[in-house]
Amino acid sequence: MKKQIIYSAVMLAALTSCNDDFLERTPLSEPTAETAFATYNNFKAYAWGLYETLAVPGYGETNSDNISYNSTRGSGESSWIRGTFVVPDSRSGAPWDYYSYIRRVNIMLDRIDGSGMTDAEKAHWRSVGYFFRSYRYYSLLSAYGDVPWIDHVLSDDEMDIIEGPRTPRDQVAANILADLKYAEENIKVGGDGNNTINKATVQALLSRFTLFEGTWRKYHGLQNAEQYLQECERVSRELVQSMPDVTPCYDDLFTSLSLSGVAGVILYREYSDAAGVTHAISIGGTTAQSFYNPTRDMVDSYLCYDGKPRWTSPVFISDRNMYDEFANRDHRLWLHVTPPYVVDRSGAPDAWSNKWKFTDDPADRAYIDSLAQRVGIGYGTSKERQKTLPFRQGFSGGVLGQVPHYDFFLNNQPWYKSAFGYNNWKFFATYLEQGAQRNEEVDMPIFRIEETMLNWAEAACELGHFDQAVADATINKLRPRANVAPMKVSEINSSFDPKRDLGDPAYPNDYEVSPLLWEIRRERRIELFSEGFRFDDLRRWKKCSYMMKQKLGQYVRKSDFPAGTKVTVFGDGAEGYLTFHPAPDHTWPEHYYLYPIPRNERVLNPQLTQNPGWDDGIGAE
Repeated sequence: MKKQIIYSAVMLAALTSCNDDFLERTPLSEPTAETAFATYNNFKAYAWGLYETLAVPGYGETNSDNISYNSTRGSGESSWIRGTFVVPDSRSGAPWDYYSYIRRVNIMLDRIDGSGMTDAEKAHWRSVGYFFRSYRYYSLLSAYGDVPWIDHVLSDDEMDIIEGPRTPRDQVAANILADLKYAEENIKVGGDGNNTINKATVQALLSRFTLFEGTWRKYHGLQNAEQYLQECERVSRELVQSMPDVTPCYDDLFTSLSLSGVAGVILYREYSDAAGVTHAISIGGTTAQSFYNPTRDMVDSYLCYDGKPRWTSPVFISDRNMYDEFANRDHRLWLHVTPPYVVDRSGAPDAWSNKWKFTDDPADRAYIDSLAQRVGIGYGTSKERQKTLPFRQGFSGGVLGQVPHYDFFLNNQPWYKSAFGYNNWKFFATYLEQGAQRNEEVDMPIFRIEETMLNWAEAACELGHFDQAVADATINKLRPRANVAPMKVSEINSSFDPKRDLGDPAYPNDYEVSPLLWEIRRERRIELFSEGFRFDDLRRWKKCSYMMKQKLGQYVRKSDFPAGTKVTVFGDGAEGYLTFHPAPDHTWPEHYYLYPIPRNERVLNPQLTQNPGWDDGIGAE
């Protein structure tokens, strides 16, 4: 059933009742210090405006080894990878800008004690405020390390706090941890209705934060790593035990018109075209500007259905054509990267004609038959919430004749192209029609239990506690819906994956990733692909060296294309893996692990030191 998003334009001071669904209400655009805070409902209405900061998935991850942004050769690649990232002039667009948001949270927190609420109600709203403030202080800590800690609204005579130095990372992290643990103990277990901040949401953020901080500390040589990893293990286990189930269809997490009641979804953002609350995530990655190409390294990371890597599995066929490469693989590969097919367009007069048919070659439709049976990808538009093949671009009759579809050989169809032969269609939902391509209303997850399962697995491994029981409660909950054999911990040894990271001699003190940790990180990479985790994962693991490898695409033969077609392959031979950007000519700079503080912030506050290695022309780092 289609959802209806309810609007409210009642002023805060006059508000006497609230709808229970926070993400089904219009946000208050400019809460101010003059807002009245007297009743429970006053705080409830104000807090709704704080939800706008919560991130949702997208087609990004160009700052990683997962995606190559293949727009303009060389310059289209991420400035982090090209080594051209510079100190920004202002906080606009930089993580530092979250201080404006933190002030909005502090406005609410400062007014709790003076309200007419009961002690339990005050503790609940303090917990909600701590959640939102921690969410953004986590972003600041991740980006900059030491940052000023401001836990109340500053008055004119307190400007010395703003003018003061950065608070050490140890203290900021300890404050976030303390605030989230308070919220875990004091927030209403069910929150304020469906799809609101509740105990499970707080635990999900606590799990995410403590894994990040614990592994950052371990791999960047800081103290107290175990404290955070132990807390991650504890809270993740508790949350997973309270929510042990995942949705049986992975694709439902990203192509459903409603995520209400979907197993494992903790918090999500709701959309409705009728209410004018929409997005363009699906179409954003699949238009003519489809530059977000999964890399060869990403595609290689998917296991075969026997649970073994492509390098050692007897069921892996070959990567010399896409049919063989996609055979017998983790089904999430087919749901992330558009699978191969060919249709007969010989009777179609133009790119948008519906006069097409499937070819008589069994190979050309074998994958559609297979996908329809296994993961719900079928023909045409027979189901509302699913991916369908052949791929269509929001047009009822027009279809893409084949995948892979290359940007250097368009074959009279100029859209949904790829420089690598691979397209990211994780968020594509077929039900959209022309004219509504940017009015998408599929819900998007913000927190889901699968991430927490992976957090638990990783923290347990870092602490030496990962065993078959943990594997069964975490990773082996994810694999059945992808048709991948369960992880058997006893089988994972030094020869399990010959491509495992053994350390890179180009980076002093780089480390070897153990076989078990390598597999846990692999599962995380696959499950959370394109959800915005990879860059921060590489940063906390101190493995941004992965981003500096040559990004490659599909294996092709130049002879398969018409004479004169410009095909660029690695090594510039007659065949090979497609390339687009040149390989970086430098290693990852050590100081790139932390962001630079915006220049204007240091001008306004001379006591703010710059992060080491960044030259902003102001003075000592």
